[in-house]
Amino acid sequence: MNFETPSAETLAGLRADPLIFEQELDVRPKVAEQLETALGFRAGRVYWRAASGCLYALELGDFGRGRPSMAILYGFWPRYEPRPLDDTAIDADLEAALRWLADVCPDLDRAALDWTLERSRRSGRPRAGK
Repeated sequence: MNFETPSAETLAGLRADPLIFEQELDVRPKVAEQLETALGFRAGRVYWRAASGCLYALELGDFGRGRPSMAILYGFWPRYEPRPLDDTAIDADLEAALRWLADVCPDLDRAALDWTLERSRRSGRPRAGK
């Protein structure tokens, strides 16, 4: 992950689009704690620039249970534009983020992630613009 701190001017021109939302992160306390350790905070937001050039963020929320309680992964697009039509780049960016999560959270089931990603590729879901 190429973490960065975008400027206020950069963020002012972008719209946050929630892509993945886990509202019960703390039901897997070891995973929540491993994620906190990897990021260095229990509540807050970290940004990274993906290989595609898109800006993403992972936000953790703490509801007072002693570990991160929820997580939201955002994509950032130009403020007045729709989500990019070529979602194959977004899919690849999200896969890289999920694999990073599996690497820093050993209590996540890597085999389940691989199985899910493979089924997603084979599902033949329509791609935007096709």
